[in-house]
Amino acid sequence: MNHASLLSADLRARQVRRRALAVLLFVLFVFGAALGGPVEPAGHVLDESALVHATTAAPPIEVEAPPTLEQLQARVAAVLAREGVPGVGLALVDRNGVRWAGGVGVADRSTGAPVGPDTQFRVASITKSFVALGVMRLVEQGRLDLNRPLRELMPDVALGNDWDATSPITLAHALEHTAGFDEMRFNEYWGEDGAVPREALAINPRSRVARWRPGSRMSYSNPGYTLAGHAIELATGESYETFLEREVLRPLGMPTARFRRTDEYADRLATGYHEPDRPAEFRPIYHAPAGALLASPRELGQLVHFWLRRGETGGPAIVGPESLARIERTETLSYPGADNNYGLGNYGDVLHPARGRGHDGGLPGFLSCYRYFPELGVGYVMLLNSTHSLQAYLEIRALLFGYLTGGRTVVPPPPVEPDPGAIAALTGYYGYANPRVELFGFIERAMLGISVRPDPAGIDLRMLTGESVQMVSTGDGGFRHWREGGTSVRLTRGDDGRRILVGGMAYFEEGSYAWARARLLLLGAANILLQLAPVWALGWAVLAVIRRLRGRAIAAGEFALHAWPAAAGLAWGLLPLLFVHMARAEAYTTANPRSVGVCVGTVVFAACSAAAVAEVVRAGVARTVPLGLRLVPSAAAIAGFGMTLYLMFHGVIGLRIWAW
Repeated sequence: MNHASLLSADLRARQVRRRALAVLLFVLFVFGAALGGPVEPAGHVLDESALVHATTAAPPIEVEAPPTLEQLQARVAAVLAREGVPGVGLALVDRNGVRWAGGVGVADRSTGAPVGPDTQFRVASITKSFVALGVMRLVEQGRLDLNRPLRELMPDVALGNDWDATSPITLAHALEHTAGFDEMRFNEYWGEDGAVPREALAINPRSRVARWRPGSRMSYSNPGYTLAGHAIELATGESYETFLEREVLRPLGMPTARFRRTDEYADRLATGYHEPDRPAEFRPIYHAPAGALLASPRELGQLVHFWLRRGETGGPAIVGPESLARIERTETLSYPGADNNYGLGNYGDVLHPARGRGHDGGLPGFLSCYRYFPELGVGYVMLLNSTHSLQAYLEIRALLFGYLTGGRTVVPPPPVEPDPGAIAALTGYYGYANPRVELFGFIERAMLGISVRPDPAGIDLRMLTGESVQMVSTGDGGFRHWREGGTSVRLTRGDDGRRILVGGMAYFEEGSYAWARARLLLLGAANILLQLAPVWALGWAVLAVIRRLRGRAIAAGEFALHAWPAAAGLAWGLLPLLFVHMARAEAYTTANPRSVGVCVGTVVFAACSAAAVAEVVRAGVARTVPLGLRLVPSAAAIAGFGMTLYLMFHGVIGLRIWAW
């Protein structure tokens, strides 16, 4: 879905892991300090969901194809130097095998060790691709059933589903992210090496409650793959790690890939970086089946080769052709998707001129990506040891594709003549309706919306915040950017008959443009007034001093009338700093000075806002302060109190993020 301009805001708003905290910062500072230019925590983190949106929401990058491997390496090195990224592991693959594997740059800045073909990276959510292969191997053996309700398969695991009688949650829902689950909670992020799925699933069952009917829409949720890891263990009687290493990794030709850090290969592990010179601490994750794998570019190249051969004679017989096709297909949704659909640990990518598939991954300090292009017979692996540069991620991908297809002209499929009547029936406003983290969903619902309008070639998509992009028709309600390799947006109807817009991980439902626009304008006005309150109070203080020097005293209540809105505005501006410090320290999993400080900060803002409104009422009743002096502080006080009620309704005021 090339929402390029459209979902650049979505990309910012959907960065969970510390990105989710940045999203809350987005409301507390975007609404409270910069609707037009949000402040991000230093070295903002891109994770797997953000990377999916990068490949589906960023404009396709056009580069001149490097004609030789040496020139490819040189141009990649130039990107790394410009973007401040230490290094990248690469593999170039065709149907004959891994054509070349190696690296550019360094694996560790302090030692200067170069990235090589066997340098190990945290590949994060690419782990899901191997879990899905393991599940399908067990399905072929009759030991697992994708469509069996999980409450029957694992009655010991808590699952919440108000639709259980008619739409029970199945293993297929968990693997396709269509169970309706929230994302993992903050106290589920980091654990100890060796935690088993059952232990991870016992920490916080609230992340496994269906928010809507299972199978009605997608929302990326890591706990679903921990459920899959637990299912593997129930079916085999052994750890999911042992099973996957024996049945999937080693047969693929991945001799050193593993799910936890060991001393044996410690010297091969790259150091990840939040920023050019700020290393990321290696912290094991509780939901290990969702993203714990360590692997090298050469080893992941074997996975790409496996997919290009698709079970041909002589290759590893992990699963058969029907299972491979099922992995690439979405079956739990009742409506047709786009070519960037999510299957089982595998999704489509149309950012290149040819349709590709694969998976991305992101953990603090590491970005990962593999793609294979069945129609072209080529693919690549890209593993970065930095999480601060989206431009490096997108540009190096484009260089790899250009090199692999340098001798061929790859053009996107021709557009289809649009059907004006069908498009007219689907025009209107669509609001965002599948937030990954429900706690922050109100932010995305307020900021993200798309108006669909007819265009001579197809449709024009205009974001609620003003950006727009034209898309050409691909038929049957599908559309794409003219440089994309396949359908990235589809306008259709959900299973309840409502008009929807879907593509990649995005799901929008028809709604009211007038209400959405009014809500955004009100929040923007509140933001401006809260920013203005301290400045106005400072100006009033200067004038008050001058008046006092001239022998004129300030009116009763005049100081409090200006001081409390100013205090609310200052608290509003302080909250982003508290969030930045908490996010940088990854201090959101426990009660500590940073996380408690954020909680207290929200309460202080609310208290100051309430006090400000009380002073406005008092001044209005007493009428001791001239109306002209009351207008701005009164408006700021009302804005602060309104924002307090808004945040309180959504559970932000007094938020104990470690216990959510």
